[in-house]
Amino acid sequence: MKPEFSIIIPTRNSMGIIDRLIEAIENQDFEFSYEVIFLVTESTDGTEEFLRKTSFKHKKIISIPAVEFSHSSTRMLGVENARGNQVIFFTEDIIPIGRNFLSELTSAVINKEAAAAYGVYQTDPQQADPLQAYLNNHWYLSYPDLVPSISPTEWESMPGMKKRLLCNFDNCASCIDRKTLLELRLPDVPYGEDMFFAKRILLNNKRIALAKKAKFYHWHNMSFGYFLKRMCLDQHLSQKEFGVVYIKNKLSMIWSIKIRILHRILITLFFLPIPFQKKLYWIKYHAKILTADFLGKYIGKLTENENLKTFNPINRRLYRFKQNILAEISEKSIPRY
Repeated sequence: MKPEFSIIIPTRNSMGIIDRLIEAIENQDFEFSYEVIFLVTESTDGTEEFLRKTSFKHKKIISIPAVEFSHSSTRMLGVENARGNQVIFFTEDIIPIGRNFLSELTSAVINKEAAAAYGVYQTDPQQADPLQAYLNNHWYLSYPDLVPSISPTEWESMPGMKKRLLCNFDNCASCIDRKTLLELRLPDVPYGEDMFFAKRILLNNKRIALAKKAKFYHWHNMSFGYFLKRMCLDQHLSQKEFGVVYIKNKLSMIWSIKIRILHRILITLFFLPIPFQKKLYWIKYHAKILTADFLGKYIGKLTENENLKTFNPINRRLYRFKQNILAEISEKSIPRY
């Protein structure tokens, strides 16, 4: 019997992580039939063997060589092998909150209110970053429940930051009409395929829903180097797709870092009910992440044309560093056919 939904989950060396997601899926109060498609990229820790033993009634495991992995084409491989009329994307490390998570995530797509919907990421204040949870767990309240389609003329007249906000989307937990996916396809980029796909949806007379009751935990403890590269790429792609420049010059970068760090120090010291040693740990962690964030965005906005206009040895060096970052990420994230 053909399932109504296909749940697609890319995985790699996921033991001790993906079992939380599997348990949450199995415990959902969900009235529709579904299959689960695991996209396994060269795992060496027994992930594939573990997934084969899971109790899902309809299950498919697809093995993918590491050199062929990308966030977009790997997911599209799952879509092409899916049988459901609707596709649900999860990342392996999310933890859905509550037994109605799947019902809330899929409601707008099932009811034809939108071609795609995405859930609300949260940070667990007990198990993850309490400062991040305090500051950002209410982020979704300022976003619209439903984003209508946008005409090309209207799009061109919009400021960049509004374009970026309307194209907010998250394939950590999303539900998309399969026909729409096969028609528009996820763009083959090394990062941000979800927000760029959202742009394609809105410009093709379709709508996007934010499933505000479909909440899930998702958080990473990130290194300075990883986050700097990620923000460099985010700025580079956001400038190309939306015309957004987050940091215009070195001075605004320095002031942004200082002000944000001071703000987070005050919040941590006076508002977080955690032991003092943990306060110090999270202050240090956020100082590191904020520095990587704004420095990465500044590096990401540098262009070759900008550096040729004036002799600026620092910017020229940073621009070469940016080129190395983009080449490294592309090598790891774009399939080589």
